Amino acid sequence: METVLHCDCGFEVRAEDEADLVARVQRHALEAHGMHLSPEEILQLAFRAELGEANEATAAWRRNA
Repeated sequence: METVLHCDCGFEVRAEDEADLVARVQRHALEAHGMHLSPEEILQLAFRAELGEANEATAAWRRNA
């Protein structure tokens, strides 16, 4: 199942598996925002997004800066 995450900056991440999602989000967070996110933090964001808490997930992503 495809997972989609959105960043406040407008970047969208789409991935078919957890490893790809983690790699893409980590790369974006570091390159665009200078943030280091753990795989656990990213999977928590994805879980929240799947539950329909996308705005909270994005806010949490940005708060971790």
